[in-house]
Amino acid sequence: MVSKNFIILFIIVIVSFSFFAYKPVDVVIAGPQMTDLEYFLDELKIIEDITGLKVKYESFSDIETYLLENENTDIDIALIPNPQGVVNLGDRLIIKPIEKIVSPEKMNNFYSEHLQEITTSKNSLENYGAFFRLFPNSLIWYSVEKYNEIGSPQFNSYEDILNFTLEHTKENKDLWCLDIESGASTGWIATNWLEDLIISEYGLEAYDNWSSQNILSSDSKILNSINRIGKLVFIENAVYGTNERVIRKEFRNNYKNLLSEDVDCVFSWGGHYADFYMPKNKTFGQDYNFFKFPSTINKTSIVGIGDILTVLNYSSETEIVFNNLIDEDFGKQWMNQEDASYVPANMLNKNSIINPLTYKQAELVMNSLTENSFRYDASELMERKIGADALWIALRNYIDMGKERAYREIEDITEELDTNF
Repeated sequence: MVSKNFIILFIIVIVSFSFFAYKPVDVVIAGPQMTDLEYFLDELKIIEDITGLKVKYESFSDIETYLLENENTDIDIALIPNPQGVVNLGDRLIIKPIEKIVSPEKMNNFYSEHLQEITTSKNSLENYGAFFRLFPNSLIWYSVEKYNEIGSPQFNSYEDILNFTLEHTKENKDLWCLDIESGASTGWIATNWLEDLIISEYGLEAYDNWSSQNILSSDSKILNSINRIGKLVFIENAVYGTNERVIRKEFRNNYKNLLSEDVDCVFSWGGHYADFYMPKNKTFGQDYNFFKFPSTINKTSIVGIGDILTVLNYSSETEIVFNNLIDEDFGKQWMNQEDASYVPANMLNKNSIINPLTYKQAELVMNSLTENSFRYDASELMERKIGADALWIALRNYIDMGKERAYREIEDITEELDTNF
């Protein structure tokens, strides 16, 4: 029989090994569920190996709401999907200013002026976040085969696009797939179109004044830009299914139709998200591609979105991990994955990206960051009752009205929209 003393000794040894082998988590990061989560976790493992710290990532469907509803949490760093949410959490004292753990000098070296401004509270004048990733929106996607068939046209302005489209309609072919239906959110894609037109034809100052709501939608620049959407959508025979289809068919249809032999459309106006909905048997570069929405004023200007790193709990461990996450060397392994979609927000992070689609998007983003001409999605910066409601409805109604009525009632549309400001 095994002696009682041996059993006791055995238990003590096992417990001791378990105790010393266990390492508590030093830093907890929370954020949204991301497409490249596996690669992000690999990068966190690299940080663990470098620092000796243990880092954990927790995914949430809505991290901002979770933080608002749970004051007592062990989360140290939160990844917030939009700057308005960052400022909101900062003003509520849920997250903390980052200056204590990231110097202003480093922020100025790493980030464009715009990216710092939009995470800074107008109330406290404190900056509550540092951008982690960026995604471009101002893109025109096209079928490579169909694009070559129509002569591979080059566009230097939206006017060039309109003129080419008008000429092409003489052949009675639908050049554009522009479906934007998205359930209760129908209209958000049209806000992207409006943003592209404002920034490309009126410049950064006009865009900033509108996104900060210093000018209203009845301002001639904004009113004219809404009508410029109509200049394309209302061209007879140019849009697949006409304007009536645009707001009634799901936007994901665009990319299947773009690459279908049974549908004529060559182009679709959309953001980085389009790649997620391309047919899986089609290849970027070979079957489909994109170019930047042409800008008349600032050639490098582009509109996009991203997510931001914020701090809930100050500690030396949090500071170490946070600075590793925004460092110019972060993401080397991630960017060397063939299907990776990571575009760093750090202007100095120019490590090689081997995914050709992501590389092309990163070039556009980096060029705009260098010139401080990258602008965040304006509808996301506005009060939510406007950017995520009234503006969607206004553009949806405008498109649905059709050419004659929309042009005639544009002032009524913008006046009604302005009542929400």
